[in-house]
Amino acid sequence: MKRLFAISVLLAAITVQAQELNFWQKVNNLLTKVKDIDSVYVYQPNQSFTLGMFSTVQQVGFDTKVMFNFFGENDSRIPGTTKYHFNEKPSTKLGLEVGYGKFVLGYGLEVSPKNGHKRISLGLNLLGKNWGLHSNFFKISNDFRSKITVGNTNDINYWEDEIIGTEPASMSYLSIDGYYVFNNKRFAYPAAYKAGLVQRKTAGSWMVTGRYMQGRLKNPPGASHDEYFMFDGFNTMQISVGGGYSANFVCWHRDPTALHDKGLRNLTINLTLLPAITAFNYLKTISYHQDTGEPIEDDISTIYCYPMPNFIGNSAISLTLDRFFISTQFTYNWFYFHSAQAIDPTSLPISAQVDDISFRGSFYNWNLKLLFMYKF
Repeated sequence: MKRLFAISVLLAAITVQAQELNFWQKVNNLLTKVKDIDSVYVYQPNQSFTLGMFSTVQQVGFDTKVMFNFFGENDSRIPGTTKYHFNEKPSTKLGLEVGYGKFVLGYGLEVSPKNGHKRISLGLNLLGKNWGLHSNFFKISNDFRSKITVGNTNDINYWEDEIIGTEPASMSYLSIDGYYVFNNKRFAYPAAYKAGLVQRKTAGSWMVTGRYMQGRLKNPPGASHDEYFMFDGFNTMQISVGGGYSANFVCWHRDPTALHDKGLRNLTINLTLLPAITAFNYLKTISYHQDTGEPIEDDISTIYCYPMPNFIGNSAISLTLDRFFISTQFTYNWFYFHSAQAIDPTSLPISAQVDDISFRGSFYNWNLKLLFMYKF
């Protein structure tokens, strides 16, 4: 009986070890193996580990324009505009990337002189053959500029002025983009962006995308502004869907002559355009009023804007030489919103002087990246 029990325990232990080995094999295959690819069009290098260096130049900003009618003498209406501008100068980062299979982790430090008062930027990219996710978070604090124009250039009552807030404003936004590739057997979207796949022959695919964006711009309560600042901040949230096309143009390819990818040569150019339409577009504008000398935040208006276009654009040029991978990448994102009801004139300090207010604005960010990787 004891022998039977011991044999049973031994068999159970062997079974558990086999199951554990099988589990880790599955995890390893999930990270390193790519299924359902047409090997005539797509080649997967043999190495699983990557170590690389990167340099990025990026910029984030916000622009908006408020159009209104200004009440002149004898109840005349004079057209006016107030333009707002908030951004940073291009900033530069240097960093390292390490990866195993499909998983890549990178960290960078800002090396250029800081042009904003405060700055935070974080990014997460999961680039897969079938699907992927891009996530970016930016938070900066810098000067908030406004330029007001009333009347036409040749009018006698024409005037303009430019104002800079006495304290820096803050802006933050979070964006999450997802994509799905239809022709994922012959087209390797990540081929020009990371070292995991190589496009052997020119191919492309239609893609669908979804986007979530949440943004915020706010002046500090203690900042003194000109009365023609139409607002002191706003919050926005957007959910967009869209689609487009991506193509890899293979300019040069030579297959490897050894198991360690010796002799592998490849030059690929990727172009991706993914326009999207906002299905959900929420906007809240705020302003401050004085109460016993203290600034109090007021909600000017909370509305749901009309569907608006957004844009995601990527391009990259990659060069593969044996185990070395070099890529130059450019990404541009544009978020747009517009409404004729975003600001309630009766809530403004100059409510008796303006009417017919409409509002349009956009967030934007761009990124230029140079990546150098070694596979082993």
